Amino acid sequence: MRSGDGTVVPLRREELARVAEIEAQVFPEPLDLAALSALWDIPGVHYLAIREDGELAAYFGFDVHGPIAHVISNATDPRFRRRGYGARILQEAEPIARRMGARWFLGEVRASNEPQRRVLSRIGWGEIGRCPHFFGNGEDAYVVFRLFAEGTIP
Repeated sequence: MRSGDGTVVPLRREELARVAEIEAQVFPEPLDLAALSALWDIPGVHYLAIREDGELAAYFGFDVHGPIAHVISNATDPRFRRRGYGARILQEAEPIARRMGARWFLGEVRASNEPQRRVLSRIGWGEIGRCPHFFGNGEDAYVVFRLFAEGTIP
């Protein structure tokens, strides 16, 4: 492994093309490079990465609006799954979001994405409810949240 592999670090802009490729592999309605580039330029948007052997293994994007850090997307390259990267990047994003003024994460998970729902539950996220026909293809979403623990700002 190279130095820094397996640790959570800021995503580099030049990695957005790889993010778009992973999105296309894992999401029914992926963000393309143009959408990702537009998001990148919005104040309050932050992307984190985990690399393994120099390759992007996982990423997490969120945007902060006052006390809310809204999840844009969280994915692991299928070649790097089952290593705990998805959970780790979410957990390590919390103090970063707190420093940006957020007090909780809020997001949506496809009803069919049982693995993500299990990971989120295991690391302390809750489900607020189910939104019928939330996604463009008509699939329902679970609204998920994670209240940040008090006193965890490093």
